[in-house]
Amino acid sequence: MKIVDIANEIYIDSGSPTDTSIPAIAFWIRGKIGSLNTLLYESFQLNETTLEILTSTGGELAYEAVAVIKQMYRIYDYEVQIRKNMNALASDSLLSISDQGTTITRVNRNSISQTYSTIRKDEIKMLTDLINAYRNRQGTPLQVAGDDTEVGTGGPDYLTPYPNRRNY
Repeated sequence: MKIVDIANEIYIDSGSPTDTSIPAIAFWIRGKIGSLNTLLYESFQLNETTLEILTSTGGELAYEAVAVIKQMYRIYDYEVQIRKNMNALASDSLLSISDQGTTITRVNRNSISQTYSTIRKDEIKMLTDLINAYRNRQGTPLQVAGDDTEVGTGGPDYLTPYPNRRNY
């Protein structure tokens, strides 16, 4: 899947926000290839001519890896929202004003930041679940080391757990 398609899906899933754009999201994705490799135990590479993410064999990203990228961006977006609210919290100390029958109430930015933090924790849990699902998608090990496929040989001591141990 091409980076611009991933960025477009993220942009649409986010509700087409006015404070970001598809090229900005695509740039963010290209900058997170190292983090993606670390999380998924992969070796994705950025093609220098097309600026697309490729697997080590030259193929496109699997849909599971795309889902991880999308979830990483959601967490990043919540971190940005938390920072915005924390910066605004420093400048807003007024919560409510009443004068001549008119009331102006400002939003409590501290509770909004706490809500964003809670949502971010849930998104991190979902990212962890996606990473574990990606790592375990093959299900069976490729190689099992050991000689446990051969029948053991030996005398009567073979069947006892501790042959040289005396029973007292």
